[in-house]
Amino acid sequence: MENITEGILDFKSLERAIFDDMCQVARIMVQKYLQEWDRIIRALREAKEYRFHSYRATHVLTVFGRVDYKRAYYQKRGGGFICLLDEAMGVKAGCGKVGENLAGLIVAECADKSFRKAAESISAMTGQTVNRMGAWGVLQTFGQKIESQGARLEELAENDITGQLGNVSCPVLFEEFDDVWLNQQRADRRKKGAPAERGRKRIGRRPMHVGTAYTGWKRQKDGSYETADKVAYAAFGDVPGFLSRFEALLRHFFDMDGVERVVMNGDGEGWIKTAAAQSEATLQLDPFHRSRAILRAVKGKGDREAINDAFKEKDVEKALDIIGGLISTGSEEAELKKLVGLLTYFDNNRGHLLPWQDRGASAPAAPEGVEYRNMGLQEHNNCDLLTQRMKHRKGSWSQAGADNMAKVLCLKNTVGISAMMAPLPEPPAPGAPKDVLSAAKAPIYDGEGSDGTWLRAALPITETFVTHGRAAIRNLIRNRPLSDLRLI
Repeated sequence: MENITEGILDFKSLERAIFDDMCQVARIMVQKYLQEWDRIIRALREAKEYRFHSYRATHVLTVFGRVDYKRAYYQKRGGGFICLLDEAMGVKAGCGKVGENLAGLIVAECADKSFRKAAESISAMTGQTVNRMGAWGVLQTFGQKIESQGARLEELAENDITGQLGNVSCPVLFEEFDDVWLNQQRADRRKKGAPAERGRKRIGRRPMHVGTAYTGWKRQKDGSYETADKVAYAAFGDVPGFLSRFEALLRHFFDMDGVERVVMNGDGEGWIKTAAAQSEATLQLDPFHRSRAILRAVKGKGDREAINDAFKEKDVEKALDIIGGLISTGSEEAELKKLVGLLTYFDNNRGHLLPWQDRGASAPAAPEGVEYRNMGLQEHNNCDLLTQRMKHRKGSWSQAGADNMAKVLCLKNTVGISAMMAPLPEPPAPGAPKDVLSAAKAPIYDGEGSDGTWLRAALPITETFVTHGRAAIRNLIRNRPLSDLRLI
């Protein structure tokens, strides 16, 4: 007897077939929706400003698959051409012709997996087929968008326009800095035999600067602690540029005018000391690096315990004397060299060896639900942020590729990518006077009588990115002086 299940699809195949059919329906719906909106925009546009030129075919890659459509192409009165539909609908808000939703999925997958595995996952979960290089290209474009947004934040900060992404109030801000050494691709590697960077023999590797800031620690239900309001940034390049961009981010996430003390943790590198001096921060040597230096240089277990006990007793001079005594009584050249290096390292950081609380540094009371604890989380932060994806999988990176991936990872694992990509106000025009009154000190409204809410209401689309289509709409509804009004 013939098996009754022969010729019948299994459930997995049935599910996939229905999914593909629904994606096809969705593509048709999106196509019709876009073309209908294009017709409406053409009818309502200001014909003198935007003269119809022709119809142009294009496509956009979505989570349903590729959507092909035609839209009107206009010539602007001042010169140039524009597609108002693309501007109004935000079709170009994604990465090239990749839609915003699909781009977000690709970036999220690439942050956790290799580009090949991310492409396979996206192809299986959506109606769009993606290859490894396609996923790589989307992440690079997205990283460049984050970089452009960071440049805008820096420009706004220079004009004293801050607090756009959070404006978190905190009396104490904790900052931690470190370097993560990443393997470079062959074209970017230093030739063998060239002078070692920073005196270290690390052929084919380059340090990426990493900075983390947070307002304290919050106790979780299971008794563990988690850093509050954490913001991170990482990049290659020169130290001044890195610090300038990181400072701009902080000024937009935190109310820096209300910060009474900045506490900084680092491994003793010169650029971290410079950052502490510029921000007038209280600097401490990272406890992990201090303990690791003792472990690597001091051979005897009892001697190591004696040095660590001296630090627990807050007696820096005693710890240095113990190391000096080991040098005077030592005999092996290799061991003496390590001890001298340890003593030099500690002597160069003499004023930062103890934690900031043990040096009598006062701090205002912590906000409700937040505690102040010992710093030294940067090595763990680096692992969570960067090293698991960028270092421990034996990958190699170009400078641009590493910068883009690092920005995505830092945002994804802290405040979220959407917070960074939030709409920003336009910077003031060159020569425009700056408002010296901060938003925190400005009155809610001026004058007496009615509250005047209708006078203070924001005009539509004034807090979003400026596009040609939105600029045309904004020009129609903006407030104008009486001299510009025409009497008929």
